[in-house]
Amino acid sequence: MRGATARSLARGLSLAVLAVSSATAQPEPRHLDDAALRSRYALARSRFAEIDGETVHYAAEGKGPAILLVHGSFASLRQWDDWTKKLARHYRVVRFDQSPAGLSGPSPTGDYSIEHRIRVIDGLMDKLKIKRFVMIATSSGGLPAAAYAAARPRSVQALILNNIATGPVKFDPDRLSPALRAALAEDRAHPGWHSPEYWREILLANVTDPSRITPELVQQWTDLNSRPLRDPAVGKAVAASTSFGRTPDDLRRITAPTLLLWSADDHETTLDRDGKQALELLGSTDKSLEVIENCGHMMPFDCPDRALDHILPFVKRTAAK
Repeated sequence: MRGATARSLARGLSLAVLAVSSATAQPEPRHLDDAALRSRYALARSRFAEIDGETVHYAAEGKGPAILLVHGSFASLRQWDDWTKKLARHYRVVRFDQSPAGLSGPSPTGDYSIEHRIRVIDGLMDKLKIKRFVMIATSSGGLPAAAYAAARPRSVQALILNNIATGPVKFDPDRLSPALRAALAEDRAHPGWHSPEYWREILLANVTDPSRITPELVQQWTDLNSRPLRDPAVGKAVAASTSFGRTPDDLRRITAPTLLLWSADDHETTLDRDGKQALELLGSTDKSLEVIENCGHMMPFDCPDRALDHILPFVKRTAAK
């Protein structure tokens, strides 16, 4: 999900929802320290590097043309687990945690600007000695990905954007399930942290297949997101440093071959509002929009195999040799 999405959802609730009793408020979960988070969630291929003033958690695996994966808000590089397993059979797959997410954590300098994120990608790919690559981004990851592709046309061989925002996001409270409304209302009782049930309902709202939202995934989101939530200033800094208002101009400047991949059941960044507009805005002469039926906003979680069926032919055609 995009930055501040959860709080935006809460602000958009009707008066009836805000009146839900907090009598069922859940106990505060135990927050893991940084060492415990690394022990629990680092991968066998996890590495940590100091880039542009912050610690960046990343993983690289496989051989062949390079692919960089950029996750969405509140997620981490673990969002790409399913895709990486298959892509790494033929490609060198690089993924990283965008601060303040995952094991990278909050930036010590408090810099979450797009310019900073571009420098982080530059530094990471330089460290890995990768000069040209395919970039794949989902949800709010489309914000820095579109900006990077516009600013670094010689580096981005091709671009895949799925379910991104092409401008300010508007939420319709009427689309929220009763369970999500209750979780958001209960969450107002403790603004400094989110319960596992809160994250469970957020995740369920963004997929069509509820079996994809396992207890392990809910716990992962609860644990990893507790780290930036410890400091309320982090969320404010992220929100102040980024704006989807720049994305239309970035899309116009993109020249790399681009595949837009959209979920038919995405109620956050809809096909009619964002998908078709992104296709119209794109400056690339090699561009296409493909739709995946029965798939929600969190495509890498909800329909990873069917999404890859669309992605692989495009990557094979455009990836650097």
